[in-house]
Amino acid sequence: MTPRIPVKASFLFILILGLFFVSPLLARAATTPTIIIEEAKFAIDQARRAGADKVALDDFMAAKSWLSQAEKEYEAKKGFFSRLGSSDAKDQEIIYLGAMAKLKAMAADAKARKSTTLTALKEGQRELADYQNAIEVLKQKDLEVEKARQVQAKAGEERKSLEEVKRKVTELEEQKKGELEQAQKRSAELETQKQKEIQASRLEEATRLAQKERELAEARVKTEQMAAQQAKESGELKAREEKLAAESEKLAALQKRAGALEREKTMLAEAGKISQATVKSGDKELVIMVLAINLFTPAMEISASGKAILDQVGEFLKKYPDNKAVIRGYTDSVGSEAANKTVSEKRATKVREYLIVNMNLSPAQITATGLGPSQPVATNATEAGRALNRRVEVAVQTGE
Repeated sequence: MTPRIPVKASFLFILILGLFFVSPLLARAATTPTIIIEEAKFAIDQARRAGADKVALDDFMAAKSWLSQAEKEYEAKKGFFSRLGSSDAKDQEIIYLGAMAKLKAMAADAKARKSTTLTALKEGQRELADYQNAIEVLKQKDLEVEKARQVQAKAGEERKSLEEVKRKVTELEEQKKGELEQAQKRSAELETQKQKEIQASRLEEATRLAQKERELAEARVKTEQMAAQQAKESGELKAREEKLAAESEKLAALQKRAGALEREKTMLAEAGKISQATVKSGDKELVIMVLAINLFTPAMEISASGKAILDQVGEFLKKYPDNKAVIRGYTDSVGSEAANKTVSEKRATKVREYLIVNMNLSPAQITATGLGPSQPVATNATEAGRALNRRVEVAVQTGE
């Protein structure tokens, strides 16, 4: 707080101080104690409105103190100088006090406004930083959107590629289906031809048997005729008996052959009932062929459909426990011969193990072998042909 100047100070000292501090103000414009006090009040009010009572309290309180002294001197002047008849020196003192109050108020106002301006500047800087951060976030989002668009475009291209692959797979499946139908048709034709051959063979055997029976009857007649001449023709009779024995052995062999053919026909008919299998009659064996795709998963395990097929094969083999069976695995020609040999052996072994473990067949009844890409049943130049070559054959022995 500015110290109060004593009222009893000399007028000369007051006048000198007044001239020294307020001469700039007096130089700009003449004033009166009333005007300067009002201006000081106005300046203090402006400073208060600007917040000087909070951020520039020292200057603000000093301005109020100077104003309070000016007002007291103004009140004292009314009685004191009215008696002396001269008030110029007192007016200068009041003007000085009022001018100091105004200056302090203006200083407090300037400090308050500066503080307000700095606060606003800091707030603006914070808002600018927030705005710049928001711009960076928007830029990042734009980059993410662009990446998402690129990913979407790539996904579209991959989807088109996948659709093209699906189309090609469908075409290959249709081609494979056609080739499989042709193979089944050829198998049916071969089966029909085999049946005709079996019937012709049976007819031929029956004819031969009838001929042998006639010959046997004739031999018996001749034997009876020769009985009377036994003594004379004993040597010739013995030769004829030996011949008759040989003929009887031939007849027995023919009867056995006819029985074997009948049994093979029955086996062929029963094997033909196995689903997704192709059956053919070979030299002293009946072959049940199943495509590898119908038996195995991509991991070379027996698939669900393969189990259903092998269950039927197992039931068939149970009906003929005395007939040995050989499981033969095959592959196409793609890859090395050694690798294909290993794959074919694994396929044959998997089928044998399933029949022994799950169908309770005797291990002595079944053997397994892998033949790799040998003995193809179709061309290896096409996928359909290679699919037919990837197969497993169950060869059931039907003769000695």
